[in-house]
Amino acid sequence: MCLCEATQDRVSTPFSCRADFEFAELAHNAALNKDHTDDLLRLIWRIAEGHATLTFKSHRDVSSAWDRAASQMTPFEKHTITARHKREDLTFDVYTRPLWDWALDLLQDPLLAPHFVWDAQRLYKHNGALYERFYHEPWTADRWWNVQSSLPANGVPFAFILYADKTHLSSAGTVKAYPVFARCGNLPVDIRNTDGLGGGRMVGWLPIVPEDSKEDGKLSYVNLKRVVWHDGFLKLLETIILYAKTGYAHLCSDGIVRWLYAFILLLSADYEEQCVMALIRGTNCHCPCPICLVASDKLYDNASTYPI
Repeated sequence: MCLCEATQDRVSTPFSCRADFEFAELAHNAALNKDHTDDLLRLIWRIAEGHATLTFKSHRDVSSAWDRAASQMTPFEKHTITARHKREDLTFDVYTRPLWDWALDLLQDPLLAPHFVWDAQRLYKHNGALYERFYHEPWTADRWWNVQSSLPANGVPFAFILYADKTHLSSAGTVKAYPVFARCGNLPVDIRNTDGLGGGRMVGWLPIVPEDSKEDGKLSYVNLKRVVWHDGFLKLLETIILYAKTGYAHLCSDGIVRWLYAFILLLSADYEEQCVMALIRGTNCHCPCPICLVASDKLYDNASTYPI
């Protein structure tokens, strides 16, 4: 036995065989977690036992396959918005995946068809003395019920849940932006809150006005940031504005034609972002709530309601 072979055997001695050592080393270098390691091992054994076939031979093969798959889905589109500041027109790039096209991608998937819920529900349980209403999905709450009650008899709601947060800041080159994610409220929580089929997808990449030490805090620069955010978000919503009013007849993958009405069920964000959305000044204004007109000195009063 040569010195090289002896060294290799000594390295892999704690393992059952050389292949086990190489796999463990690969998993360690790739920082695979427990689930990823188990999934990869199951795939290897399925191939080894003849239950599956693998045709990939290089990273290029994998990348090409992903590119072909991406071409089947709704692509991102680039928009340019213009905002005026100090008599100068500033341009910003906004990237959006048309919301309605993304919705149609979901509706055309036969694997998701059985899981869509179209009608509002009111659920009750008996507590031993009387029936109490309970909520566990968006379609069991009052807003869904009210929205569907306002639609024509043959109309059903298609609910969008949008989430935007600067903590997900990302960059491409010198340009900084933060993503907007969408989820379908018509799908159960165990589907829509995943990253897999029917789960959340990034549908927008909103620009961020760069910091300027000379301008930060000035009213004109604060307004510029608000204008850029709202104009960029409007680009994201463009494809659903019409269908929120007129509806859209679509043959779903279950063979049923439905008259779909788009609506934003939830617009989720942290308080800073909600202040931008509602065009308020946060804790420094007389009505700091982005939802209702409660006065700042009445925030403690949970027993009263205030106009929205």
